[in-house]
Amino acid sequence: MRFRLGSFHVEDVTITDPKTKLPKRVRRAVVDVVEEDYRPVVKTFSTLAEKLAVQLAQLHDTGELYRYRLGVTWHPQDLATEYTVRIF
Repeated sequence: MRFRLGSFHVEDVTITDPKTKLPKRVRRAVVDVVEEDYRPVVKTFSTLAEKLAVQLAQLHDTGELYRYRLGVTWHPQDLATEYTVRIF
């Protein structure tokens, strides 16, 4: 994926907690996608995963989030989901 320059931001949203079914305030990282699989797109990538959000924020701060293509791979593991971020 490639992202629109300067589009990274964090926003507060209310979601329904999947376990309790009650409303819950959370912070999510959001960035606009301009290319996916080498094709132009107009879409948004967002995540509630704090570790992934921190990685994206660091790449935003250095500018690497916009200079390179990024691959994000999801590794589900019971209660502890992990993500791998690749820069190419």
